[in-house]
Amino acid sequence: MSAAESLHFSASRTSGTEPLTLPFEHISAADLPSVGGKGANLGEMARAGFPVPPGFCVTTAAFDAFLTGCGELQTLYASLDALDGKDIEAARRAAESTRAALSRAPLPPAVADAVLSAWRNLGTEASWAVRSSATAEDLPDASFAGQQDTYLNIRGADALLDAVRRCWVSLFTDRAVLYRAKSGFGHRGVKLSVVIQRMVLPEVSGILFTADPITGRRGTVSIDAGFGLGEALVSGLINADLYKVDKATGEILEAQVGDKALAIRPKPEGGTWEERLSEDTRRARALDDAALRELVAMGVRIEKHYGKPQDIEWCIEAGKLYVVQTRPITSLYPLPEPAPDDEGLHVYASFGHFQMMTDAMPPLAIQVWKLLLPFDRTPLATPDAPAESRAATIAGSRIYLDTTPMLRHPVLGRVIRSVLGHVYEDLGRGLSTLASRPAFQRGAHSGRARMRVVGRFFLPIIARVLARLFVMEPSQLRPRVESYIESRVAETRARLAAATPGGARLREARRVLSELLSQAFTHLMPNILSGVIANRLLVNLVRRGVLGGTEEDLSALERGLPGNVTTEMDLAVGDLTDRVRPYPALAALLRSRPATEALAAARDVEGGPAFLEAWRAFLERYGMRGPGEVDLSRPRYQDEPAPLIAAIVGGLGPASAGRSAGEHRAHHAALAAKAEAASERLVTASRRGLTGGMRAGLARRWVRLARAGMGLREHPKFLLVRVLALVRDAVREAGALLVQRGALSSVNEVYLFRFEELIAALEASQAPDLRALVEERRATLQRNAKRAPPFVMASDGEIPSLAAREDVPPGALSGTAASAGVVEGLARVVLDPASEVLHAGEILVAPHTDPGWTPLFVHAAGLVTEVGGLMTHGSVVAREYGIPAVVSVAGATQRIRTGQRIRVDGTRGFVEVLDGGAA
Repeated sequence: MSAAESLHFSASRTSGTEPLTLPFEHISAADLPSVGGKGANLGEMARAGFPVPPGFCVTTAAFDAFLTGCGELQTLYASLDALDGKDIEAARRAAESTRAALSRAPLPPAVADAVLSAWRNLGTEASWAVRSSATAEDLPDASFAGQQDTYLNIRGADALLDAVRRCWVSLFTDRAVLYRAKSGFGHRGVKLSVVIQRMVLPEVSGILFTADPITGRRGTVSIDAGFGLGEALVSGLINADLYKVDKATGEILEAQVGDKALAIRPKPEGGTWEERLSEDTRRARALDDAALRELVAMGVRIEKHYGKPQDIEWCIEAGKLYVVQTRPITSLYPLPEPAPDDEGLHVYASFGHFQMMTDAMPPLAIQVWKLLLPFDRTPLATPDAPAESRAATIAGSRIYLDTTPMLRHPVLGRVIRSVLGHVYEDLGRGLSTLASRPAFQRGAHSGRARMRVVGRFFLPIIARVLARLFVMEPSQLRPRVESYIESRVAETRARLAAATPGGARLREARRVLSELLSQAFTHLMPNILSGVIANRLLVNLVRRGVLGGTEEDLSALERGLPGNVTTEMDLAVGDLTDRVRPYPALAALLRSRPATEALAAARDVEGGPAFLEAWRAFLERYGMRGPGEVDLSRPRYQDEPAPLIAAIVGGLGPASAGRSAGEHRAHHAALAAKAEAASERLVTASRRGLTGGMRAGLARRWVRLARAGMGLREHPKFLLVRVLALVRDAVREAGALLVQRGALSSVNEVYLFRFEELIAALEASQAPDLRALVEERRATLQRNAKRAPPFVMASDGEIPSLAAREDVPPGALSGTAASAGVVEGLARVVLDPASEVLHAGEILVAPHTDPGWTPLFVHAAGLVTEVGGLMTHGSVVAREYGIPAVVSVAGATQRIRTGQRIRVDGTRGFVEVLDGGAA
C-alpha cells in the first residue's frame, strides 16, 4: 500500500468504527455488506486485474450515519414495513414521505470529509460517475438493476456530495420501495453504498452477456453496442447493434446493425447531453471484428472468474476496453445436472410437464423419482445403495429426463418426435428444433449403446402388448391389474412394518422405491398401452374407411370409461356433496369455517354424523391422494382436507340449485351408455363386404380393449401414490426422531435431505445440527420455485422458442385442442385447490391439474391449463367428462381473470376473452 493510499484509508475511518470509504483495490466479494452488490463486483474485478476505471465506495457505515441524522426514521420505516406490495398508491405515499425527510437530513461532517479525502486522493480534475450500490443488488439470485439512481459526469466537491446524498435517497424511490415490498425484501435490511468511479468518456459502450439471454444458450456471447455513453442503450433510447458470437470458436453468428439515432455525451462543465447522429454514423457498425474478439475474450475471462454467466457493462475509450460493471444473469434457467458425459449436445424434457405438476420439489422428492424410474440405472448398485436413474437430471429443483439416446436413434428418434409431437405439440416442435443442431449427433455411439439397454427393458413390454391386442380376453385386464396392485401394496406395508423405525426403515423404503416401477412397468403398462394402441388403430382404420363408423362414434368411445380410479374418486366426491345438499346448516358450516374446524364441528349439526361416516370411508380409499401427489413432501387429503371441502362447497353453489341426488353418476352412466351405443354402431358399420365378419370381430375386440385399457390409465399412478403414502409415513417418522434428537426443528424439514443423509444423521453417535443446511436448501427451493420451467431444453441451456400459431383469431390465446367442443362461461382462475372454490358451471383455468385436482372436474364446464398435452391428465379427464378443454396455453392464469366471460374452443385449440380482454 502506498503512503497516499495509507493516508486515504486511515482518513476514511472514524474512531472505533467501520471505514466510511474503501478504494476498489481493498474490496472483495466478502465486503458486500459494506459496499453492496455493485461495489463488491467492482472491487473483485479490480483485485483480479480486470481493466476497471479507478474509484472507491462510500460504505453502508456512512449510509447508517446519514440515516441516524433523520429523527423521523423509525416512523418512516414502520410505514414502509406495513406495505404489502399490492397497494401502489400506498407505496407511492410512503416512498415520497421518506424521500422528503431524508432530503432534509444533514450530511454528517465525518462522512463528507471521508468522501472528499478519497476523491482528492484519486484526482479532482476528472469527471466522476456516482452510482447506487444496494446490499440486495446484483446478487446471484436477485438483480435489483435500475431500482436506485445513477449520476454521470459529476465535477466538483459540492456536486459530488450532492450526488452521494441523492443516491442514498434513491433507495426509497417509488419503484424501489414497491419492488422490495413485492419481492419480500425487508426495507430495514437493505442498505446503500455509493460507488464513485472515474468517468470513462467512451466512443462505444454497451452490454455483454456471456450466455444468450433470449435462447439461454451458454455457448453464445450476446453483445449490444452503441455510440457514446451506455445510458442511451440501457434506457432504451436507441436500437443498439446486436452481435452474437460463438464462445468456443469466435465465429460471428449474427451481426444486426441497429438504428442508433443518438449518443449521450458528457458536458465539459458536468452533466450529459444527447447528440443526434448523422445518417451514415447511426447505421454504421459500432464494433469491428477485432473489437468483438477482444470483448468476447474479456467476457469469457470474467465468467471463468465468477464461475457463472455474467451480464457485463463495458466501454471503449481511445481504443482501450474498460469494464464498468458485472452481475450474474439471473434470468437464465439452471442447466441440468449432472452435465453430459460426452461431447455432444443433449436434449431434456420436463418430467413435471408430463406429470402435470411443474412446481419445484425438495431433494428427497426428487431422489424418490430417481429411484423409481427404471431407465438407464447407475451401475454397481448394492442393497445399501440402490441404483438411481441417470436419465433423470435436476434443473431448478425439477426433474428433466435425458431423451438424447432415443432421439439420436435413426428410426426411434423419428417415431418419438412424431408421437410426442402429436400428444404434446410444444414438446414435439422443441425436440425437433434442438435435434436438428449439428452438435446433437456428436456422441451418437454412446447413445446407441444406451438404446440397447432401453431395448432390453421394453421388449418384454412390447410382447405383452401384442398378446393383449390379439389374444387375451379384454375383460381379464382389470381384475389382473387390481389384483397385482393390492398384492404390491400389501407386500410394501409388510416390508416396512418389519424394519426397525429410523435408518433401517428408510433403507427398506429406498429399496422398495428402487424396485417398484421396474416391476410394475412390466405388469401394468402393457394393459394401458394396448388400450391406447387399440384406440389409435380404430381411429386410423375408421378414417381410412377400412372400418365403419364416424368421428362422433370415435369421440364417444373415450367417455364414461369403466374402472378409472380417478373418475371413481370424483364420483365419490359428488356422493359426499349429495350428503350435504339437503342440510343447509351443514353446508353453511363447511362454507364458513376452515376445513379442519368444520369437520370437527360437523358431528353436532343435522346430517353431520352421516356425512362424517361417508367422509371417513372416502379417506380410507383415497386419503393418500392430493394435489401435486407426485411430490412426496406435499400434503395428502388425509393431512389437508381443504381441497376436498372446497370441491364439495363448489357443488353447492347457486348454479347447482335444483340438482338431484346422484345426478353426477347419472351423467357418467349416460356417457357410458352412449359409448356402448357408439361401439355397436362402429361394429355394425364394419360388417360389410366379404371380409365384414372378420373386420367386425376385430373392431369389437379393439373397442372393448380400448375402453378397458384406457380405463386402467390411472391405475399405475394409484399404485404409486399408495406406496408413496407408506414411504411418506416412514420418512416423517424419521423426521420426528431427528426433531427429538435436536437435528431438525420440524418434521417437514426432512424433505430437504436425501435418504443417505437422513440415515447417517439417524445413526450418528451424536446427532448433527442440520439447521444451517436446512436454511440453505430451503432458500434454494424457494428461489427455484419462482422460476418458470421450460418444457424442453438443451445441455447448453438453449430453450427453443415456439412460433405463434397463425390460425388463432386476433386477441385469442392459443393452445392445444384437448377435448372437442365449444363452451362459453365465467372463468375461475384456481392456483390452489385447497383455498379456492370452483362453482358448478364455471370454466376452470389452472396452471396444471393432476388427480388431486380432479374433484373440481365434477363441476367444471370447461378447462384451460398452462401446461399439458393430448394424453396428460387434464385432457383425458376432460374428454371422459365430455367438457371442452384447451391445454398448453402460456400464461393463462395471468392473462385470464376470475369472473371474465370466456369462450373455450376445444376443437380448434384457443381461448377467447369475451368481456374486457385478457389481463
